[in-house]
Amino acid sequence: MLHRRRAPARPYYLVSAAGLPNYGDEILTRVWLDWLAKNRPNTPVWLDCPEPGRANHLFADAHPLLRTTNTLWHLAFSSKGLELNEAASRAEQLVSSLGSPRFDLGLLDLRQMQSVHLLGGGYLNSIWPEHLALLPAVVTLKKLFGVPAFATGQGLMPLDDEARQRVSEWANAFDVFETRDEASAAAVGVGAGFDDAFLAFANDRMLYSNEDAPEVMLVIQGDFMSPDAAEDTVDAVEAFVRRRAKGHRVGLIESIPPDDAWILHRLGERGIDVEFYPFSRIWKEGLPARAGQEWLTTRFHFHLLAAAVGAHGAAIELHPEYYAVKHGSLRSLGTGWAQPSIADAGNVVPAASKAFAHTVRELSRRKASLARSLYPR
Repeated sequence: MLHRRRAPARPYYLVSAAGLPNYGDEILTRVWLDWLAKNRPNTPVWLDCPEPGRANHLFADAHPLLRTTNTLWHLAFSSKGLELNEAASRAEQLVSSLGSPRFDLGLLDLRQMQSVHLLGGGYLNSIWPEHLALLPAVVTLKKLFGVPAFATGQGLMPLDDEARQRVSEWANAFDVFETRDEASAAAVGVGAGFDDAFLAFANDRMLYSNEDAPEVMLVIQGDFMSPDAAEDTVDAVEAFVRRRAKGHRVGLIESIPPDDAWILHRLGERGIDVEFYPFSRIWKEGLPARAGQEWLTTRFHFHLLAAAVGAHGAAIELHPEYYAVKHGSLRSLGTGWAQPSIADAGNVVPAASKAFAHTVRELSRRKASLARSLYPR
């Protein structure tokens, strides 16, 4: 008796800013890989990211049929220095007609995908204008080759006037385009949603470590930090620790290695002893967050994830058009956290809202519902 062999499933294609590594971008990628591994384990998944080699290590246990590449990111990076319209035309031409031995094999594979999904994050904006070439590339795949185009949890601020108009055109050509904040949604005329990290609470993987974590936690990034701001930040962090720790243990988390370790030595010079949590430790063991802690962070996803378990906190506002929008979106969801400037961070009183735990459950449910609609059985 002859048995017909089932044709292999066409792959899903995910695009994210993973691989640097940066804890936020890695979490946003892993939550989708974990969800697909649990719910669609027999469908291959391609991940297109800036650093596909490192991504192989970061996500080795996330999906059994994962492959990594950088086709679209390579295309985007190679447009650096071009005007936006010129970069868009180049992306459209390469996707539609090929013509480059550097991209052609990857672009041919893209035509066979079940869908292309730009995972959430803050990588599509005018801070990194070359990244915007990802959008016309995906729209061209949809229009010419019928590949469904999705984007979820996108933070698009800031956008200059020219970029705002073009991003609006591209975003509205997607089958699904969800932002994570109201400002981004209003700028390009699409629906506002929320960050992809909320999908983590619908997955089985443990996000948090089981250890007895310090009472006071710090996340002070090294990027987006001018020399003058760095000095003011060290002063503010020292003042915060001396006011809030008072004999309690203090932890310092590294989100981007080694950039976020910069303040470790500076605090040591001032006699402040901290327990250092390198990226590799929190990635393997989980985030040392728990109810009752007090956090001072500049980074967005530590605000979200620490608030979700009941930690009190304050999110320092570093960039008025970028980080202020990101942290503001979480405050509007009800984390209850303070949002001081650098100048005020030393005297801030960390805060929280008990109601945010309910919000996390509801947004997790809604994000999982979105996932099921994007990836039906």
